[in-house]
Amino acid sequence: MQRKTVRGFVAAGLGCAGLMAAAVWYSVTYNEARLVEPMDFSTYVFRPQDLPMILGILAVAAYALCLAAALGLSAVLGGCSFFKGDASSQAAGVSSFGSAADYDYENFQFSQGLTADGYWEGVKALDYVTLPEDFAAISLPKAEVEPTEEAISNQWDYLLSMYSTTQPVTDRAAQNGDVANIDYAGTVDGVAFTGGTSTGFDLTLGSGMFIDGFEEQIVGHMPGDQFDVVVTFPEGYNDSTDAEGNTVPLSGREAVFAVTLNSLSESVLPEATDAWVEENFGASNDLHTVAELDQYFHDNLYTSNLTNAVVDYLTENSQVSSIPDVVRNYQVCSQLSYYNSYASMFGYETLDEFLSGFMGYDNADALLADTEQDVLNSCNQLLIFQAVAESLDLAPTDAELEAYASYTESMGEGYVHLLALQDRVLATLRDGAAIS
Repeated sequence: MQRKTVRGFVAAGLGCAGLMAAAVWYSVTYNEARLVEPMDFSTYVFRPQDLPMILGILAVAAYALCLAAALGLSAVLGGCSFFKGDASSQAAGVSSFGSAADYDYENFQFSQGLTADGYWEGVKALDYVTLPEDFAAISLPKAEVEPTEEAISNQWDYLLSMYSTTQPVTDRAAQNGDVANIDYAGTVDGVAFTGGTSTGFDLTLGSGMFIDGFEEQIVGHMPGDQFDVVVTFPEGYNDSTDAEGNTVPLSGREAVFAVTLNSLSESVLPEATDAWVEENFGASNDLHTVAELDQYFHDNLYTSNLTNAVVDYLTENSQVSSIPDVVRNYQVCSQLSYYNSYASMFGYETLDEFLSGFMGYDNADALLADTEQDVLNSCNQLLIFQAVAESLDLAPTDAELEAYASYTESMGEGYVHLLALQDRVLATLRDGAAIS
């Protein structure tokens, strides 16, 4: 797997974790913890406020499915992948964190290293952090926080897609965005290779799931068509085997796939009208018109943009002299534990086996070396948040603590207080920001 591809998967994993954390925070703070706490889904009614959690859940699910698909395909092909990428490995690098073996990530707990009040044990953040002088009254241009029409449109697009219906396509040729159900059988120099054949595969055209040129050659065909797709495997692909187990080199080789386009389907979106809004969100959300729902999207995007802007300003303008061991240990263990959970999910006995078998790293030390800056950035942000709380003598309100109370048993009192304290910090910074 190429370095760019590996970092993409790692970044996607960290991004999913961050997105899910933000979605949980939003749901608990603004949406009565819907889709976070247990619910009776037999009576579930969708709300627009559910979108962040739904996006987070879908992102994590999509990430897991991509991992599962790639892992499954890799196992079938013995390292050769019909998907984009190659099998080059990332050699172990040197990280300031030391070796992954030095960290007890298999027993990571969310409240480890935290006091009951959500502060880092033995740490005064202001000894490590110099905040900008204007941190309590950050000046921001309105253009930086005001939602764009495109951003609001994207919210509409996603909402409408949640209510889309699927219908078969029989009267036109395939085009990007369609789901093509195909059979395919690939050969190289007339020899079929392991993993190059499938039946009834659903492929979204334009998704880029298959190697360059494959999906493009389906576009323009009608359901029922049988045709050849000719592609060239990129340099670096591992060898495959034929039916007798003989090696079939694929790197840089031309392959011919006999394809049958079994069927096509497309998504049909509902029309956004006042009647549609009233029907779906009138009783549940007190939203009755397109204009009201549009304003709802605007207000939520504004709050999100403002939060991101003040956090970005703080992280860019604060100086962190060093990182205490307790904070560094927490973040390293958190990341290693995250990927170790995927290793267990997909049946790997160790984290190193998962990382080398799928993600292209020699071991967990190489992962730490490659993602060192991401982990350091997370450590810095945690320290900066505590420094703000210390400077302004902030403590979470009872309501903010109550919002996370259901997590106390599973994640611990310290983590619950940390989340609530971060909410108090963000609310204070938003209230103090000067928008002009």
